[in-house]
Amino acid sequence: MNIQGYQGLTPAQQLLQQQQQQQQQQQQQQQQQQQPQQQQQQQQQQQQQQQQPQQQQQKVQFNDLFQTMNNSIGGQHSGNDLSHTQMLQQTLYQGQYNRAQTPQQRNIQPQLQPGMPPPQQQQQQSQQQQLQQQQQQHQQLHRAILVDQATASLEHWQDQMQLAEVSRKCNVPHFYARHAASVSRRAKQPQFGEQQQKPMSLVDMTVQMLDSEHNQESLQQQQQTNSTNPSLLHNKKLSHDNENDEDIDDFTIPRITSKEYPDQLWGGLDLSGQSIANISPKLFHYEFLTKLYLNGNHLVQVPKQIKQLKFLKVLDLSNNRLTSLPLELGSLTMLKYLYLFDNHLTTLPFEFGNLFSLHFIGLEGNPDFKMEYIKILAKKGTRSLIIHLRDNVPKDLPPPKRQWIELSEDGEIEQLEEDVNHEEEGDKDSGKLSKGGEEACFTLLDYNVLCQHYASARMYSYTPSWALSWDYRKDVLKEQLLQSDADIICLQEVETQLFEDYWLGVMTERGYRGIFHAKHRAKRMNEKEAKKVDGCATFYKQSKFTLCGKKALEYTQIVLNASRYKKTDDVFNRLQSRDNIGLITILKHIETGQDVLVANTHLHWDPAYNDVKTVQVGVLLEEIEIIAKNHLNTTEDSTMKQLPMLVCGDFNSQPHSAVYQLLSTGFVKDHEDIKGRDYGKFTEKGFTHGLHFKSAYSNIGEMSFTNFTPSFTDVLDYIWYTPSSLNVRGLLGEMDKEYLNHYVGFPNAHAPSDHIPLMTKFQLKQKKDINNAVRREFKPEFRSSRKT
Repeated sequence: MNIQGYQGLTPAQQLLQQQQQQQQQQQQQQQQQQQPQQQQQQQQQQQQQQQQPQQQQQKVQFNDLFQTMNNSIGGQHSGNDLSHTQMLQQTLYQGQYNRAQTPQQRNIQPQLQPGMPPPQQQQQQSQQQQLQQQQQQHQQLHRAILVDQATASLEHWQDQMQLAEVSRKCNVPHFYARHAASVSRRAKQPQFGEQQQKPMSLVDMTVQMLDSEHNQESLQQQQQTNSTNPSLLHNKKLSHDNENDEDIDDFTIPRITSKEYPDQLWGGLDLSGQSIANISPKLFHYEFLTKLYLNGNHLVQVPKQIKQLKFLKVLDLSNNRLTSLPLELGSLTMLKYLYLFDNHLTTLPFEFGNLFSLHFIGLEGNPDFKMEYIKILAKKGTRSLIIHLRDNVPKDLPPPKRQWIELSEDGEIEQLEEDVNHEEEGDKDSGKLSKGGEEACFTLLDYNVLCQHYASARMYSYTPSWALSWDYRKDVLKEQLLQSDADIICLQEVETQLFEDYWLGVMTERGYRGIFHAKHRAKRMNEKEAKKVDGCATFYKQSKFTLCGKKALEYTQIVLNASRYKKTDDVFNRLQSRDNIGLITILKHIETGQDVLVANTHLHWDPAYNDVKTVQVGVLLEEIEIIAKNHLNTTEDSTMKQLPMLVCGDFNSQPHSAVYQLLSTGFVKDHEDIKGRDYGKFTEKGFTHGLHFKSAYSNIGEMSFTNFTPSFTDVLDYIWYTPSSLNVRGLLGEMDKEYLNHYVGFPNAHAPSDHIPLMTKFQLKQKKDINNAVRREFKPEFRSSRKT
């Protein structure tokens, strides 16, 4: 059938017309057996005259358009493989008929003209009859899942039955592309009228059926959210975006490109009804795909490479020959509609519990499917089945221990060792450092532990409920912290009440002393609510350090109350509502007698407020200079720089940010994060400080990530130190990549937070070495691109 032949006909109307034609042909065949051959010829002429005007033109099957592409995908193409560009040119994207024609389309144009010889018309009619017979055979082969009467009457199972019937009518070649083209033409042709109902696809009908259920779920989620004080979640980043964007395509407006692929004008690929038995790996190079239709083929397996299509929202694998599904399908966390009707499946992988965005999964037509899952699906719907898989996933073996990386005094890697507790580590290091060198060493661990009130099922819906509960997570966190045996531990997102009732007691028993400060909002709440506010906590071993001084920093309050800061519109509109804090302690190292300044901070999370984060760090660094000079009773920068300093925490800033540049170079002005903002001297003259900091992990290259969620995986946490007074002698390495491939994000059974801990071993330099280093240190005009 040619493209013109489909103008004005929806796929449903086309199927109805084909069924009517088939009935007429059957009646005519019966009459032909009883009438002479001459009457039979007359009836054939009448039949041709009764056909619609559209059928008077040649109707070339869409299969002709896509034969070359399908051979390539099915591994049947014996000549040179098509390039990706050629394959994309031959791909029929939804609603893209108005684009320039491909060479293949131009080649068939002569065949689309009217006046086709009768033999070719008969051949085309024969192809249509064969297609109708194949559809009838498919419908006869469909086997339903046998459920009891009570289950069959449930609303969710009725949805399964109805949508399965709709799906079975979508197995003709390129059904979805034809439907999309029909909708697009109807929208652009006024003769159809605005009042005429738009034909619906399988996805459209699914959305319509689930709409009322989604409204009920939204109401329940709103009630659950209202049960928690919204001020507790203020400024807290969601782990992933649960926004339910529009699933029904609107072909009346230009397609909006995605943020990930701004130059990609199409995202759907329809390969339905092509009798494909194998999928070429090249298909999975199209990582921009959001919709993939593989229904009505002969697939017996789905390649593991499908995990590369991480932006998929719609996947139709119905009416194939699948007996199992790859575990990797569970990593497609953006998937919303998954159709598996009419296969030979018996169960689902537990990894499907990661599909927190899935609205509907179609399972009818798999007669031997696990009845336990069918009953859950029928009674409570897709979401409940996904939660059941998530919460019943077997607990895997813990990940391999992270390697401990030893460094020499000049920062070169000496050797890699498996992470062990520091009792053993002290033994192995004692042979490499002199007695005095070992005494001058200490370790620091930095960790965002994920506040209890932030760890909700809505925010971390991919995490098993038992692994997300505080009773479980606190035991894992406790084990991690105590096994690290770090001399200084800096934590973020520690709840006030848990610090007082839990952490302080646990850490005191192991010889630590703790200091804590909550975010500023706690001061505006009653005592009960204030106990739920999180803050920063710093613990230190009393056998290694004594406390010389401490100070809590509330960045916004400092800017508002200090006369040295200009009160601009950006201060009031962007900074004022952010109540992030810092906690500074000055500790005396007992064995060497040297003082060490330790700053623990947690900056604002929102990437739209990178300027606010930069101001917060600018205030932190100015306060550090003031505190250091006061502690040393000096006004000289050179004397101040002799004090060993550490700044660590969750900076919510990536290595290309203004925050990173300010800390690593000492100066930032013309950066996109602060461009166009007005924060007085900070933006007029540029952010600057007289200290010299270096990221501890920059000695070996920053970590590949410190925060791991489905929607964001990158470095946000750092440990900064002053290289003039400290050497890095050891670092805790990366997590095992093979282990990470089995998860879409943290927390999980082994990782109690969405962040991972960082740990560094420092060696204090002797005072004479510090003086020499300070004299050699260049002046703090860090305007070059030098990255330390």
